[in-house]
Amino acid sequence: MKKIAMAVMAAGMIFAQQQKAPPKEAKDPVCGMTVDPKSPDTQKSEYKGKTYYFCSREDKAKFDKTPDKYAAKADQNQKK
Repeated sequence: MKKIAMAVMAAGMIFAQQQKAPPKEAKDPVCGMTVDPKSPDTQKSEYKGKTYYFCSREDKAKFDKTPDKYAAKADQNQKK
């Protein structure tokens, strides 16, 4: 039983180390507004392994409806 507990703890530690901390700021891919990912008011969605942050529920809903459109726009803006 002790070995199982140790294995579970080790797996949890590895998982925690793999988690990326959110960036200090992010750009809402729908409206372009700069948002604080750590703010409790900031909305977020996961799409194709990437986290996108939003200034409002409305922008998150727009993104969730057509994520390809907004993810492509966000990726283009990052390359500039």
